[in-house]
Amino acid sequence: MDEDASQESTGALVVDEDQDELMEEMSMDERRERLKRARWNVFLSLGLAAIMFAFALVPMPFSAEYDGFTTSAEKDLGYVWGLPLSGEGVFDVPVVVEVTASEPPREANISIGVFILQEADCASNLGSATELARAGDSHAHQFQASAERILPDEVYEFEFAIDPGQYCLIVEYFDEDEAKILDGNADLSVSGRLYPNQFFAGLFGVFGLALSGFAFTGAQKHGAALRRILEGESETVESKVLAAANQAAVSAGPSGPPSAGPSGPPPSAPSSEPAAVPPSVETSGAPVDGTFEPAENGYFFRKLPDGTYDQTVYVQGEDGQYTAYQAP
Repeated sequence: MDEDASQESTGALVVDEDQDELMEEMSMDERRERLKRARWNVFLSLGLAAIMFAFALVPMPFSAEYDGFTTSAEKDLGYVWGLPLSGEGVFDVPVVVEVTASEPPREANISIGVFILQEADCASNLGSATELARAGDSHAHQFQASAERILPDEVYEFEFAIDPGQYCLIVEYFDEDEAKILDGNADLSVSGRLYPNQFFAGLFGVFGLALSGFAFTGAQKHGAALRRILEGESETVESKVLAAANQAAVSAGPSGPPSAGPSGPPPSAPSSEPAAVPPSVETSGAPVDGTFEPAENGYFFRKLPDGTYDQTVYVQGEDGQYTAYQAP
């Protein structure tokens, strides 16, 4: 099997010292693809979370009208689903009931009472269930009464939290002695909202947020790795050596202020001995003053007699001579 076939079958590049440049290029392509997928995962996870949270806020509406024969408004709410945990808790299903007193009874100090009863048959006699609800000892049978004055066409809101199950709704007028008012000419209307999807949709929304967090972390890692590769490719060998030389020159800066100059003119008689000549090295046939100091990766930089550095990068040949580096 040749090299191209092995690359296609495994999806990865075979490591070879002679193919470093090609391997780096393939690595960049793979990282770009992974970064793209990670960003899409972030968007998809955030979209899922937004949809779930919006779905959790979508209510299930219901309504009921006043019946003059029973002198109440009754509604079979059906089965309310939710987390099957009995008793009052944070996982209860919220219920909002709005009662409009279209035509309240002509009595003083009347109130509106709302029953929510967990009963399988709403058509049966629910007298005992309403008494249990008014006692206030059962979470499955709840009762609330308005505390403010009842005015015509005013809307009164009641909020409940119930467990999953089959429920019946009853709304009635009560007098000042908390007895039911049997007035067939009175009238009211009921509208309400159930939120059974709050827990399940909220749970999936939190899960979507967690996924988006993991995807965002992965995208950050891939993006940082890709930036490091791109920054490393934009820096050439010459720029790396020059940067090292400049750093060494800055680090080896003057240790103190310059010494004072001569206090008088030079002597008139020249010395009989010749002046010392700085060492030189032959580079390409021409003498070059200064000393060569090694840098990284086999490169050298030249330190001039005055302590500064030449900006040319040198390499040492097999004959020991230093020549200026020529980029291929």
